[in-house]
Amino acid sequence: MSRIACALIAAISLPLMPLPGFALDHDNLDPNRPIGMEDAYAVPKGEIGMEGGVRFNDRREGRTRVTFQPQIIYGAFDNTQIEIQGDLMSAPNTLVGAAKSGDLHVGVLYNFNTETISLPAFAVRLAVELPTGVNSKGVDTQMTGILTRSFGRLRAHLNAGYTVLGSPQGQERPGTYRAVAAVSYPLGYPTSFSDTLIASVYTRESDLRGQRNHTGLEIGLRHQLSSRVVLDGGLGTEFVGPADRAALLGTIGLSVGF
Repeated sequence: MSRIACALIAAISLPLMPLPGFALDHDNLDPNRPIGMEDAYAVPKGEIGMEGGVRFNDRREGRTRVTFQPQIIYGAFDNTQIEIQGDLMSAPNTLVGAAKSGDLHVGVLYNFNTETISLPAFAVRLAVELPTGVNSKGVDTQMTGILTRSFGRLRAHLNAGYTVLGSPQGQERPGTYRAVAAVSYPLGYPTSFSDTLIASVYTRESDLRGQRNHTGLEIGLRHQLSSRVVLDGGLGTEFVGPADRAALLGTIGLSVGF
């Protein structure tokens, strides 16, 4: 395990003492919290979010994979957030594709506009994966476009991204695309506003040449435990894909705002 990954885990695992700070909004959807999509809005300037989650992938062929996902999100400027993440995965020597256990992920999301009557909210996230992990080579880069549009209380989201591998190995593709369509809805509104339900359908190119796309759906829930603490959980499955596609995906996580 790299020193950078260890430091990131330690930061996420520190005891969280009550401090004055910013409110954390359960309706602001961050990557993998709790499913693999995000909305077009950055966290407010000056806000820090420390997030941690455990994700499992029960594959149709092969061993179940478990991933610990510590992440820090910082509102560096107006409409701009910086993301630092370092996933730690079980069976790290068997991983293919861009994501390697212990790699340091650094990203920047910039929101170009808030939603108007005629235009959806639009954001772009640029990210790099540094080869600090197990069997990792080359710097991988990623670009994702994000749209969010409201229809009453229902919000629709589109994510489309492309990842370029810095040093593909063996049968790994040099680049892969991913597309997600999702909706989110506040449960209990207007009498209460502490839960957001999210559902998505996605497709992503397989990591190895000659295999079918991973295509599946996910559903998740974010619950506002307090003004600064959000709990989340999600489940999903892949109904099209290679032989080792996911039979069942699951995530449980915690986000704390400062």
